[in-house]
Amino acid sequence: MPNTTAELVDLLDLEEIEVGLFRGAQPDTHMQRTFGGQVLAQALVAAQRTVADDRRCHSLNAYFLRPGDPLRPIIYDVESLREGRSFSTRRIVARQGGKVSFAMNASFHVSEAGLEHSDLPPTGVPAPKTCRPLSEVMAERFGELSPLWKTWEALDVRFAGDSGPDGSIAAQVHSSHTRVWVRTAQAMPDDPALHQAVLAYLSDMTLLSAITIPHERTFKRDDVVAASMDHAMWFHRPVRVDEWLLYDMVSPAASEGLGFATGRLLQDGTLVASCSQEGLIRVPD
Repeated sequence: MPNTTAELVDLLDLEEIEVGLFRGAQPDTHMQRTFGGQVLAQALVAAQRTVADDRRCHSLNAYFLRPGDPLRPIIYDVESLREGRSFSTRRIVARQGGKVSFAMNASFHVSEAGLEHSDLPPTGVPAPKTCRPLSEVMAERFGELSPLWKTWEALDVRFAGDSGPDGSIAAQVHSSHTRVWVRTAQAMPDDPALHQAVLAYLSDMTLLSAITIPHERTFKRDDVVAASMDHAMWFHRPVRVDEWLLYDMVSPAASEGLGFATGRLLQDGTLVASCSQEGLIRVPD
């Protein structure tokens, strides 16, 4: 996984093979499959490169169809579904070894004036600099962590509470609720599309784990088998991912080997993006 923010930026600099066809590199990693957030972000970069500069993604819907092989590059094929006066729609298919591993639809929109409001931010959230690194909290709770928890050094992630053992969030409304502060570890270039792609990358970072909070399980091989099945995201406002974001995550339901989670990303008290995800959550015999 990227060890620095610069390495993360390089990971999202795709090679254009021909019009609408891109190759995404893989980072050095000891993980057995490609991190889903990486595929989301690279697919979004590929699509963005096929639309006009004045259009930014406002929504995406993606399916993870096969585990990504971290030892092989990923080919992204972008198809134009619509080119309107203010909207552009793209379908992105990712392939490895001739097989489709990922598919995503993304819609882009020109910036225009309109109604403005934002959901209120949660109260009582501790400031990011008073919060402990998430990796510290997870290691304390569960001991040995999965490789994924150890390989997000390009990001600064701080634990801000949950409705589980920490008990800092009341469980009366949501039985499975967690919050983290997150930003890139170093400053980012001033490219709005790149900041949006990194936001997609980090949105997949802790969302699935929100499902396991009431059950006090973690993603160790002998504890739970987990995999993202799909991911949807809506971008409400411009964002800087090198400044603190509050990621407020809830899991409304889990049953029959599947779990569902939703997340709100807020910056300076304003909602900048929303996301949802369903994942496989299977407890081994």
